[in-house]
Amino acid sequence: MARERRPWSDWRMALLVVLLGAGALDGWAQSGRRPQGQAPPPILRLTTLEVAVPLLATDANGRFVDDLQPHEVLVLEEGESRPVASLKREPAHLLLLLDGANEFGTFKNGPTRRYRGEDRPIWEKPAPESSQLARPTAHSFAVSLLAQLSPLDEVAVIQYADRVRLLQDWTRDHAQVRRALEAGYRVGLRSSFYDALQLAAVKLAEKREGRRTLVLLSDGVDTASKAGPDRAIRALEAAQATVFVVGWAAALRREIELAVDWMRTHEAFTSNSARRLGELRSYLGDLERQGQELRLLAEQTGGVFHLPANHEEVLATARPLAQEIGAQYSLTFITEPRPSDEARRRIEVLPARPGLSVYSRRRILAPDPDRGREP
Repeated sequence: MARERRPWSDWRMALLVVLLGAGALDGWAQSGRRPQGQAPPPILRLTTLEVAVPLLATDANGRFVDDLQPHEVLVLEEGESRPVASLKREPAHLLLLLDGANEFGTFKNGPTRRYRGEDRPIWEKPAPESSQLARPTAHSFAVSLLAQLSPLDEVAVIQYADRVRLLQDWTRDHAQVRRALEAGYRVGLRSSFYDALQLAAVKLAEKREGRRTLVLLSDGVDTASKAGPDRAIRALEAAQATVFVVGWAAALRREIELAVDWMRTHEAFTSNSARRLGELRSYLGDLERQGQELRLLAEQTGGVFHLPANHEEVLATARPLAQEIGAQYSLTFITEPRPSDEARRRIEVLPARPGLSVYSRRRILAPDPDRGREP
């Protein structure tokens, strides 16, 4: 049906009414008075929150990308796209956590030196020709890593065995950290791994801004902690730290297998030797299980898991590890508070540039609206 056309005079009258109404509103706004009995206009408040996550980016050849731009990555939170607010490199707050526990032997201190092939341990050599390692492998690894970090990185060191010890609190004086290692590093007979993780979480949570990074050299086995695994992992997750792991499992497995073979062929079978063999076999199983847990911890937090095959490779890992830490970006994206019973949120960071691969954490804790930043 055709629409009825109004005369031009009707349109002019309607326009005049609109203009007069606008003038009245303008006069009310300029006078600052509100007509009696009229409620104030509602105020629309939109709360947005920033969440920072770590990000590693490599090109098609596996080389770290140094020129990544915010528009070249996509962020999904529970499947919904989120705008990227910033992408930058910044110094790290790096906590170095060292395993000094010799609960099943001195295998972590250094490789068992051998002569006449691999079947003869060094202790069978005449005493005058024997020698000792100057430092445990973990100590040497820490010194090597420190030498390759950025001088702007702030460092703290925790070492655990029978008990947990803060060898060095936060400092950018890396020479002081080396002195603390020289003076304070000790090995022990038991492992307080989960207590050490909990203290690491407390120290990392002190740093409200910047990259919170945990470097963990450990077998993941615990024999003496008061804290349980769930409590320690929750505390570490709340600190929102990126965890880089150097696992002991592969390096120790070879050492233990050699020790077991030697015991079978050189020692008389007694109740003590049978018990010792049982302990070592049980430890091999623990190494495998805990190694998988450490790998998962690194992957979920946006870090990297290293599994060196022997003591020499443990020391050599310090160089690529320092490069990974230095190449990491801090990516900030915008989210919004929403009612949810789920404290954790699943996130995914995707590349939007050909040949690019990106690695970040897999989940975050729900942001705190009172701070406008992540917890």
